[in-house]
Amino acid sequence: MGIFTAKKEIGPDTVLQRRNDLLFNEIDGEMVMLSIHNGEYYGMDKVGSRIWKILSEPIKLSCLVDKLILEYEINRDQCLIDTVNFLEKLHDKALIFYETIPDKQ
Repeated sequence: MGIFTAKKEIGPDTVLQRRNDLLFNEIDGEMVMLSIHNGEYYGMDKVGSRIWKILSEPIKLSCLVDKLILEYEINRDQCLIDTVNFLEKLHDKALIFYETIPDKQ
């Protein structure tokens, strides 16, 4: 019998960062990268590429969404949904990592 663990959810206080061991380059405003870990190539559109740039430093999801709302014409709820979906795909491919920091009480 195996041990099952629940996938950690990405929430407002989740701190995200991209992996540093990926090869990537920007071409015409879009990011192209190679994961040596998976042996796969990935391409991102302009919004995905912007998120990738922001993830060069650790950032909370809530702050990431705030930045995107200022740069793009999108409402907060839709931005949050789209961003979390995108981040989960990046995480599933081991392109980013994240950790939820518990509130200090």
